[in-house]
Amino acid sequence: MRSLAKYAGLPMEIDDDDRLVFGVGVAAVKPNVREFITVKNYLKNPLSTFPRREVYFIYRDVRRDGDAEKLKNAGLQYDLTVLPPGRIGNEFIKTIGHYHPYKPGTRVRYPEVYEVIHGRAFFILQSASDDFERLREVYVVEAGRGEKVLVPPGFGHMSINPTPDALVLANLQARGNHGLYEPYESHHGAAFYMTASARLSKSGRATPDYEFTPNLAYNALPPLQHKRPRELPQYNLLSAIPMYFSLQKNPASFDFLRNPESYLDELTPEKLFR
Repeated sequence: MRSLAKYAGLPMEIDDDDRLVFGVGVAAVKPNVREFITVKNYLKNPLSTFPRREVYFIYRDVRRDGDAEKLKNAGLQYDLTVLPPGRIGNEFIKTIGHYHPYKPGTRVRYPEVYEVIHGRAFFILQSASDDFERLREVYVVEAGRGEKVLVPPGFGHMSINPTPDALVLANLQARGNHGLYEPYESHHGAAFYMTASARLSKSGRATPDYEFTPNLAYNALPPLQHKRPRELPQYNLLSAIPMYFSLQKNPASFDFLRNPESYLDELTPEKLFR
């Protein structure tokens, strides 16, 4: 068992089977299991095989026992996702990806915030036309432990674990938000696949590496832009402070998740990534 409390802001551990174990004072949550039978529709090669039924785990609406009313009143939901290490074919384990709906009464889609609690993550973010057929921008954002990735309004996203260790992510979203998965499924995944490769050293020795392979199911692909997340103190999103701590202390600082139409000038890739 490895403790995640220092970086999660919650008493919890991850066991040898890559399952979360919650400590005293945290409401017990049974994970939703994303099974291979679902994930294979989002793969570069849908005919790939996988030795397990379960690919990754999602723990929804996690909270301390005394925080239920606070989160409800703030209109926010805190979730956790665990992606075990491994590959399916030559693709690294990933989430299936989704877009977000419009906030009711607006033409603005909900944003979302991710935090790396354990491991190292790559997020592929893509903005598209209203029918999801024409992609406008595609980013890959690399994030390490403690870093936060704010998914801007209008962007779909998926997460990848390219490491030999488990990836544990927290995400915070408005309770009115939900995933729109069909556009990703119909295109067999995101705009690019992160696949395993090898790099030759000067001595001629091959070392493990990765590359981003274009997904030709899309009509046209913009260039892939490589970014890192910025520190966002205006939203209490700092790599040194667990997101759950900030949520407990000042849930109002996450108003941008519920009312993104009031923050459009700030929630842009140029201001969120570097």
